[in-house]
Amino acid sequence: MPELPEVETLARDLRAAVVGRTITDAWVAPDAPRLVQAMPVETFTSGLRGRRIEEIGRRGKYLLIKLDRDLWWLLHRRMSGNVIHRPADAPDERYLRARFRLDDGSELRFVDLRKFGTMWLTDDPQAVVAKLGPEPLDEAFTAEVLAAALAKRSAPVKAVLMDQHAIAGLGNLYADEALHYAGIHPLRPAQSLSTEEVARLRDGIVRALEQGLANLGSSMGGSDGEEVSLRDHVNLNGEPGSNQEYLVAYGREGRPCRSCGAAIERLKLSNRSAHFCPRCQPAGGRAKRKRAKAK
Repeated sequence: MPELPEVETLARDLRAAVVGRTITDAWVAPDAPRLVQAMPVETFTSGLRGRRIEEIGRRGKYLLIKLDRDLWWLLHRRMSGNVIHRPADAPDERYLRARFRLDDGSELRFVDLRKFGTMWLTDDPQAVVAKLGPEPLDEAFTAEVLAAALAKRSAPVKAVLMDQHAIAGLGNLYADEALHYAGIHPLRPAQSLSTEEVARLRDGIVRALEQGLANLGSSMGGSDGEEVSLRDHVNLNGEPGSNQEYLVAYGREGRPCRSCGAAIERLKLSNRSAHFCPRCQPAGGRAKRKRAKAK
């Protein structure tokens, strides 16, 4: 699932490409019945026509597009959704679920293999995103703020990190990375972390997300062009990110830890998985860590 770095990468691309453009037409595929939320598809598409794109924002994993006349178009990519910018006469992508024609002759296209992506059209974006937790890349996200989110939570710390009501934008991949940087086992009860561990975890979260942004997101499917665009994160031009080349924990089961050389392990956590180094992230929480270096 695209997480904060992947959604912010898309938001930055969109700011450069479509702010000031007007939507001249909109279409949603009939085989995407859950794409449009809270209103009929016809109301959604007619409400977009003739609207000018004024601002592009992000809240957690949600893309926020401000239109003229105080209307907002919100998009959540979910598991496999991508927004692609193409000339109107370009061939349709496989698994095309929606298209939005712009006044310069280009189109924004929503491609979604699994059909879990969702969109809203509303005059109040808070109706959709109000319950999200703090933004982890804001200056206001301090160790004290993180400590408050973890306090009184007996659930595994990784599960709390992925709870969008606790912290906005983190998912499976960046939670693994942050916990590895902090030297914390993913199954540690959240409320058991010491003040020092919480401070390390806050720094680990920021480090993991900033690295993801610098590398334009993680595209775990590889770099084989069209196939990546069908199942994994790509940018507005359909190009994969490169952050997968620098990961220290996620997806590295059986490979040597970049800090100590021990084999990265994987365990089940509810319906998800967690990747960790048993030496750098012991259950007891007292490892002597070296700074992880990407190889």
